Amino acid sequence: MSAPITTPPARGEFVTTDPESAREYLAGAYGTGLRMAPTAVRPRFRFVRVDAGPFTVDELQMPADLDFDADAVGRLIVTRIDAGAIERRSAGSRERFAAGEIYVSARPDLPYSARTLGIEAQTVTLDLSLLRHVAGTPDGEAPGPLRFDDFRPVTPAAAENWKRTAAYVTERLLTNAEAAAQPLIIGNAARLLAASALTAFPNTIVPAPAPRDRSDGTPAMLRRAIAFIDANADRDISVADMAEAARVTPRALQYAFRRHRGTTPTAYLRRVRLARAHEDLRRADPTRGDTVTAIAARWGFLHFGRFAAEYRRAYGQTPRTTLHS
Repeated sequence: MSAPITTPPARGEFVTTDPESAREYLAGAYGTGLRMAPTAVRPRFRFVRVDAGPFTVDELQMPADLDFDADAVGRLIVTRIDAGAIERRSAGSRERFAAGEIYVSARPDLPYSARTLGIEAQTVTLDLSLLRHVAGTPDGEAPGPLRFDDFRPVTPAAAENWKRTAAYVTERLLTNAEAAAQPLIIGNAARLLAASALTAFPNTIVPAPAPRDRSDGTPAMLRRAIAFIDANADRDISVADMAEAARVTPRALQYAFRRHRGTTPTAYLRRVRLARAHEDLRRADPTRGDTVTAIAARWGFLHFGRFAAEYRRAYGQTPRTTLHS
């Protein structure tokens, strides 16, 4: 099962004009051997990091032309260029990325070189275990090979979807202290980023369907999955966790929910959490400081406007009406 997140995201800032200090910071932040060519310039480096546990977000300002060589990072790093440009070399390819573009910095298992040309950029770093979990590789099963076949997005639409997703998480979620302190919110945000990355960049991580998936989708298996969801709706669980509890593959679980319930595992989990939020709102007392926003965040609802709309469809009134009734 996904490890519980017990602390809110941590924000840190580092500013220096010393290139060696900047190199040491980047090597520590990304957990890799990093070498930087000597330079006589002393620009003002500024790095802002938000560590949310299963993912980190970095804002980088490096206003100079600098050459780097880096060892394999062992994680997926998606970079968005906001100003300047980067020339990247890895796995026999050499490409240049300019402002407005996104790309995978390198294959997680390979070293890479880069030349930064006065850049401002954002990076989102995702653990490979998170990517495999979202892709549906059950715990205890040997993962398939992880390779990204291209460093650029598959389509412009996929690139825009990543930008919107990352912007939502970084500009709305992580800046909302009340929401970001909720484990379910951060877990959902992590899986949202991972799913967007797997969709945006061509890769080999998603497993092929197995012939047994349809035969495994039995009502008895479905009952095990539902019992697990009902008992663990307050925890940061994923489809892979549900499938493991039901002792089937994630694809078999998806098939069983579609066939016997006309829905998906994640949609069922969302309905359970909506019902739990409803019960909390009924028992809440606004005079004690209970709020709709806090209760929605407690149950993992990222977008409070959508939460209110779903709630009204399900219960015929607004969350605020329930809270104050």
